[in-house]
Amino acid sequence: MVVNRLHPAWIAVFFVLMLGRPVLAAGVAVFPLLDLTVSSNGVSYVLTDNVRREIAKKGVQLVSDREIMQFLVRHRIRTLGSLTSHEIMAAGRELQVELVLQGTVCQLQQSPDPAVSLTVELIRTSDASVVWANTEALYSSDLTSLLGLQDPENLNDLYAVFFTGLLASMPTEVVSSSTQKELLDIDSVILMPKAVRPGEKVRCKVRMQTMDLGNGLRPGLTASVAGRDYPFALDSEGYYFVADWPAQNTAGRYPVTLKALWPSGRKETVVLGSYTVDDRAPDVALYLRGREVNGRIFFSDKLYIVPTLTDPEPVSRWQVMVVDRDDQVIVRQGASDRLPDRLTWRGRTTLGALAPDGDYTIVFKVWDRTMLSSSVAKEVSFRRNPPQINLELQTHGDRITVKLNKEAGMPLAYWWLKVYEQNGRLAKLSEGEHLPATIEFERPQGENDGRLAGLLVARDILGNVTRKKIKNLLGQKREDGGGEVEMEKEWLEEF
Repeated sequence: MVVNRLHPAWIAVFFVLMLGRPVLAAGVAVFPLLDLTVSSNGVSYVLTDNVRREIAKKGVQLVSDREIMQFLVRHRIRTLGSLTSHEIMAAGRELQVELVLQGTVCQLQQSPDPAVSLTVELIRTSDASVVWANTEALYSSDLTSLLGLQDPENLNDLYAVFFTGLLASMPTEVVSSSTQKELLDIDSVILMPKAVRPGEKVRCKVRMQTMDLGNGLRPGLTASVAGRDYPFALDSEGYYFVADWPAQNTAGRYPVTLKALWPSGRKETVVLGSYTVDDRAPDVALYLRGREVNGRIFFSDKLYIVPTLTDPEPVSRWQVMVVDRDDQVIVRQGASDRLPDRLTWRGRTTLGALAPDGDYTIVFKVWDRTMLSSSVAKEVSFRRNPPQINLELQTHGDRITVKLNKEAGMPLAYWWLKVYEQNGRLAKLSEGEHLPATIEFERPQGENDGRLAGLLVARDILGNVTRKKIKNLLGQKREDGGGEVEMEKEWLEEF
């Protein structure tokens, strides 16, 4: 019997070669892309789907969207684009993948010129090392041809070129970690709150895959924050390691690092996450879109209320109120959500009743994640009543004089007066933009009994309209009230 044996030196060489041998990725988990063009926690599922489709063309097995979403919920991950090392390794174990791809949308513009910019990185789950990264930007002008043929008109036209270039150099094979780092087998981390005021308590809870490591085998754990260490202790249920400490007095973002000291003297460190110390209330500004007259905002139909933060930050809730001159709140509305892009007040109370004409105060209040609040107030005037027009008529023989005057109210956009003979023929047409006005004309001659009818229309700058129908215009001059005069006023949405 002949036994072939390799020399020990050849065995060592073979072992080294095997350690450095590229292996096909067992799978890739493409996490939803962080979209900074929306907010600090925005997500772009459209661009994520495009990345997934491009990677699938390379023949790489992808983890399903459903499995990734369940992982995010299970680990309470709300901020994407910057997963921690223990989250990366947890994804490798639970999703059974060799690689994780995460990224950030830096620019996404539909008009006037389409543009897209992305940063992506491919991370090895065994040791949380970045094995590939790329940043790509594409503008419509980059694809504009000399003759203007087939030039991109929207973002979809850019995507076909963009994602191919973004992922062209992405490897489908990675080198396995020859010396995998010995890291703590962390199952989950709870760091709360994510935003805190100076001096308030911060709590970190860490759960290991195996909590009972036996006597003498459990490492000493401390949380390191801003140069200070805070010890972890096992809770009464034996479920979590817990550490508490007061938030720093200086505003900023503070990373939390877990330090482990094993009985053997071996040390390990893992970044658990970070929190923000906020010592300043949000600075909110308020813009009212109506008709400005002498520095004051007026409206009759819709008032657009636009709140903005001068220094954008996540908010926990907001509230808007409409207060009348008696300091009574007639409208109150709010939500636990991000700031609305725009609100519309149509001049009605919370119960749906039409508010009376008058002056009101719009108050907008906002709370940030630490419940620090600020508010801003602006005055507005609601005017829905149509213009009040007085008509006075005088006759001197065959000469007729009509005087028009406006009572107090909003400035007029226009007015016009039509005078008709009994047979329907137009006897006089006058129009203008300002009152008072005097209109003179001769009494029509012909086959009629001298009766005249009138139609007066006036519209103010807010859109309120008055119509006066006068069946017997000459009847207005009689002191005994004789003559039939019918007046009709109505609000017209569009006239």
